[in-house]
Amino acid sequence: MALHDQPAYIIKMRAKPGLGDKLFELATAGMQKSGSSDRFIIAREDDDPDVLWNMEVFKSEEAKAGYEGSPLADELRDEIIGLLAEPPMRVAVHPYSAAPVA
Repeated sequence: MALHDQPAYIIKMRAKPGLGDKLFELATAGMQKSGSSDRFIIAREDDDPDVLWNMEVFKSEEAKAGYEGSPLADELRDEIIGLLAEPPMRVAVHPYSAAPVA
């Protein structure tokens, strides 16, 4: 499967003040446990440590659907939503290219 055929999300979440560390811990643990992602990047804003950006590339449409309907996704979603100061922003994307920088 070509990279541009893999479904992905870019997600922005803002934790309630002081809950940024917990949000990052849950999001990172969830990505590692799910097994549905081919790769992911979780980044923290320099100017606001309570803001998380996540780009997650799924192995396939089937892996994405399997994760989204899983008990793990439900559990993480409930825990994460409780930490947020505002609704998350999620944009569905497909990677165009990815390569290491020489």
